[in-house]
Amino acid sequence: MTRQRNTTDDSGEQTGIGDDLDPVKREIMEATYRALSTHGYGDLTIQTIADEFDNSKSLLYYHYDGKDELLLDFLDYALGQFLTEIQVSDDAPDEQLRTLIDTLVPETLPDNPYRVQLAMFELRVNAPHDADARTQYLKADRELKALLRSIIERGITSGEFVPVDPDLEAELFLSLLTGTRTRRLTANDEFSIETARAALLTQIRRLKVDDAAPASPTAATPDSDGT
Repeated sequence: MTRQRNTTDDSGEQTGIGDDLDPVKREIMEATYRALSTHGYGDLTIQTIADEFDNSKSLLYYHYDGKDELLLDFLDYALGQFLTEIQVSDDAPDEQLRTLIDTLVPETLPDNPYRVQLAMFELRVNAPHDADARTQYLKADRELKALLRSIIERGITSGEFVPVDPDLEAELFLSLLTGTRTRRLTANDEFSIETARAALLTQIRRLKVDDAAPASPTAATPDSDGT
């Protein structure tokens, strides 16, 4: 049974299925998470998902034509969970950035979340060839960048951060966070999460007025006429 994966809100933005899941669909998503945690992306099948599902395998086929369609819904669900997790409390801007770092690149990553993140990475690699997946990842990137930009803008307005271009700085943080998560998944023992986290925290210190080093590469520069 083929279904429309995304709905559209009043602004025209696609909304994930995780926003309003019926109980059976939620059970399917949770079973898919457990199957990915156990088997990884490469060995995932409808049968391995069914093994984690409390209902019948035929019910999976009632909702989905096959694994690929189910995985697209899981991607939508997982990215919706991701966007919920990255929301931060109304702390000081530097603490908000630290919270994001702790959420997205924690000091330790247990095996089950590692397998699921690796599966999400493999789906992202395929996004250039899959319009639905590409749309979902682009939305997640836009929302994370918007959150970073709003934190940086608030830090500048409050006088906690030095004047920088908030859009460029948000792009820098987005690239650093995404790159760190990718390297952690693909470099194995050759990658030091401690060093990567230290580098990210250095970027926060660079923004702070009290700790600021020489001018940021994204700092606002005078116009060519010297004004």
